[in-house]
Amino acid sequence: MKDSIKWTFVGVGAIVALGVGWYLVSPAFITSTADDASPLDTGIATIQDDFESMDNETREEFDSEIEKMKTFEVDMYESSPVIDDFYGPIILSSGAFVERAHEVAGTAVLIEGVESRTLRFEDFETINGPNLHIYLASDLGSDDFIDLGPIRATKGNVNYDVPVDIDIEKYNKVLVWCVPFKVLFSYAELQ
Repeated sequence: MKDSIKWTFVGVGAIVALGVGWYLVSPAFITSTADDASPLDTGIATIQDDFESMDNETREEFDSEIEKMKTFEVDMYESSPVIDDFYGPIILSSGAFVERAHEVAGTAVLIEGVESRTLRFEDFETINGPNLHIYLASDLGSDDFIDLGPIRATKGNVNYDVPVDIDIEKYNKVLVWCVPFKVLFSYAELQ
């Protein structure tokens, strides 16, 4: 009877050890890839391409409309509203990723749109790990951070939404953070 209890504990212990080992080690061998569209791709080039490729009839119609508009007068009594998104999104800051505990490659880019901010990882590549999260932090070793959520991919071009009310001057460090072990995998300083 005592031998069967002993072997039961050994078996359960082995299963638990294998499960914990798999949880801790397997992420290092699992790669996920993403290729999110850049918020900077606004389609302006497509408009230029359409103009350049217009057939003669469409171009004549376009030129005729432009000529009509030359004689058109507008009385302005109020100022026109500013169209913020006319020029499209802009890059606020960027920084190259730096290795801390594990190898990394790529660049972090903070992009601002009309009513949104996006943190974009370009040409990003890192090793996976257990429960990796992306943080915006005030420095590399503080508890003062904004959690943008779990890492979405360990390779490629990846976008993360950034709340517009975050002070990006203060939270200018991008951290790839292993939550269970409290280990900084890599970081980028946005400048």
